[in-house]
Amino acid sequence: MSQSTVAKHYTRILSLWPKDLLRPHAPFTRTIERRAVPYGVTPVSPLLEDSSKPTPTTDKTTDASVRPLRTTPQQELPQINALYSLLENRYAKKYPLSPGVLKPSSNPEHYDRLMEEIERAPRKSWWQAKVDEWKMKIRWQ
Repeated sequence: MSQSTVAKHYTRILSLWPKDLLRPHAPFTRTIERRAVPYGVTPVSPLLEDSSKPTPTTDKTTDASVRPLRTTPQQELPQINALYSLLENRYAKKYPLSPGVLKPSSNPEHYDRLMEEIERAPRKSWWQAKVDEWKMKIRWQ
């Protein structure tokens, strides 16, 4: 496998990777970009480019994590395959969950409510989020 092939795979993975609406400030694509930069993939995230500049709160452990990875194209193949397997949901298809796992008898609507909350979270205002937080602290029963 050549460096250009690795770069093409990483570029394709980055174009297919879903956007993280819940945490737009910390997407997983930055991690993928960091692995891909040594192979010629240009980063899309502006914070990735600025991460090489030390900030006042940066310590020695974070500086070491910013250094480029030193791997060969052959060593990247398992990483690329792992990313493709996540994109294709191979594990969810191979090991499907039984309906009872997502509907526990103690609280059958828990996961449905959780998913609704996760879908609503990016559109909430600061005030709505605070009110919901206070509601969760008060027992209504």
